[in-house]
Amino acid sequence: MNNPSPVAVLLLTLPLCACFSREAPQILWASDPIRPGETLLLTGEGFTSNSVVELSDAGAAESWTALTVVQRGAQSLKAVLPDSRPLDAWACRVREGERVSKVEWLNEPAVWWWNGDGGAFATPGGGLRVFGKSLCFGGQSRARLRAADGASVELLPRESSCYALAFALPEGLAPGEYALSVNNGLRGEAAWQSGGAVTVRPRAVWKSDLFNVKDFGPKPAEALAAALKAAATNGGGVVYLPRGRYAVKDTLTIPSNTVLRGEAMALTSLYWPDFEKPPAELITGSDCGIESLSLYCQQHRNVISDTPASKRFFARQVRIRANCYFMIEDVGKEFRGRKGPASHKECGAAVLLRGSNFEVTDCDLYASNYGVRILKGKTGLVARNQIRYGGRGYSIENAERVIFEENLVEGNNLLAIGNDITTFWSNFCCHLYFAKNRVRQMFGADREMMTLDAAGGAYFGAVAAAEGTRLTLAADPAFKDYAPKPHTNWAGAAAQILSGTGAGQYRLVTAHAGREWQVDRPWEVAPDATSRLSIAPFRGQSLFIGNAFEDGGAFQLYAAAHDSVVAENKGARMDGFLVWGLNPHGWGYQPSWYCQFLDNEILEGNGYGHRSASFGTVGSDETKAFGGALVRGTIFRRNVLHNNARFSIAGSTEDTLVENNTVKN
Repeated sequence: MNNPSPVAVLLLTLPLCACFSREAPQILWASDPIRPGETLLLTGEGFTSNSVVELSDAGAAESWTALTVVQRGAQSLKAVLPDSRPLDAWACRVREGERVSKVEWLNEPAVWWWNGDGGAFATPGGGLRVFGKSLCFGGQSRARLRAADGASVELLPRESSCYALAFALPEGLAPGEYALSVNNGLRGEAAWQSGGAVTVRPRAVWKSDLFNVKDFGPKPAEALAAALKAAATNGGGVVYLPRGRYAVKDTLTIPSNTVLRGEAMALTSLYWPDFEKPPAELITGSDCGIESLSLYCQQHRNVISDTPASKRFFARQVRIRANCYFMIEDVGKEFRGRKGPASHKECGAAVLLRGSNFEVTDCDLYASNYGVRILKGKTGLVARNQIRYGGRGYSIENAERVIFEENLVEGNNLLAIGNDITTFWSNFCCHLYFAKNRVRQMFGADREMMTLDAAGGAYFGAVAAAEGTRLTLAADPAFKDYAPKPHTNWAGAAAQILSGTGAGQYRLVTAHAGREWQVDRPWEVAPDATSRLSIAPFRGQSLFIGNAFEDGGAFQLYAAAHDSVVAENKGARMDGFLVWGLNPHGWGYQPSWYCQFLDNEILEGNGYGHRSASFGTVGSDETKAFGGALVRGTIFRRNVLHNNARFSIAGSTEDTLVENNTVKN
């Protein structure tokens, strides 16, 4: 096909009930952001063949207009918004005779999380970044911070998009707890939406006393150790390494409140011997920093690592050359007196992050195995780095509120495999902003450009009772993950109704004992005897915006992905953009609901050899114990497939909308 052709497809597999509901219909989810002329998908409960979808600019009684409904089901409705209306935030409801649902506002700002310049807090004169959807539509978005005494300050963004806002805070902003609200410019003053509580406090100031390593003797290794010890005795400071090369024999532990600083990345270098059995880390510490230097090593585990207890760690303008096969001709064979490991997998990461409020910026990393590995890290920033790797470029496990942006992630090994965001031994990995990265050149194993991954689950079955936030299971939970002894604390996991009454809702687990479980908020439609519940890891509410993917496998939301947005990305010579619903290994049902693929492009659809790129959904149930939909409410809108690419909507899928896309060649 040589000429572009718009594609609009609606799929529906839900049964339709012709009878009237005794209760008012309920809307559980609405597909926004949405523009005039586009199709609105509503999921909910109590819809019938007589359901009417109504729209209003103001929500006033006299202003409701019935929309053209193009598909109806017991738990979903699809209706077209008039293309004659200007873009706005609209009130929406479903009518059954005299019974009407609650009002659902479309295109109102939804704040999912925020990060401050201090990570979990913002500082006076610092910055605040807000993430979610429908945050800006090209007009003037705003934020407001309201103190407990009612005083408030209004902020205008220095950067804005539909999915992220960045604000500078006034220098004189008083420390304290503030209520955050956001306005996206639609509906004027009526459209302020809560964004939760923001903590503002000054950042702890570390001592600036300078400890010049050359003042501590002529032997570099001994002088560096002495300077670090002096900084520790002082309660912190700056350990300064002037221009030169410094031999290091073992692990360097940076004292708390201390910065290890070189003269410049190009002028100062540290190097380690070729260990036969390298230490766990070459540089480590809590509440410390490293900047403006280069690190060289051969046989290694982790090069730089913070600790789980760290509350502030940074690496800025650090170059790492970690090559376990330096000056070796062939893996596993000695060459001129050197023999590297049997596999690069014996190595660790260039940078391992396990604490909170971390920052890795403007670094140049070359790693035998992992480039950047995040394990249980929180409220961190990884930005503007070059990450070249032999195993995985990035691996993010059990992280939350992490910004990963403007990085180059490039495989530098013919065996370099893909990258992952996972819950192998945990319950959640969510609230990630993955934006403006260039990810390229991976040909080993599954080659994922990005995958949400890891099997696991705690329960699948019926519900005995549900009242408020209390949930009683009809049978005992069965905990499964990749560990020999699976973990048994499932706080943070998603409890999700797969089918029956209330299907399409999920809540996050807050506590549990035996069959008694607590969730974070009550169900809008409580499950009953017809409902089937799954408790599995939560890998949702993440944003993948404006990235470039080249020469690799798929970008895939590989299950357990609720309310995630994949927008404005470009792909070339890859396997495309996919969303999965799975029961991997039979360990737990991991659906994906309400994921949106908006304004993406496949520039070159040819992949590797026989492979070609696609946008699509995939469902898989290894045990065949359920049989229902595992992918629900997926939106593919305004994507462009330039050549040799396709849409593929596979089984176990309900309510997928493919609209206003362009397929060429």
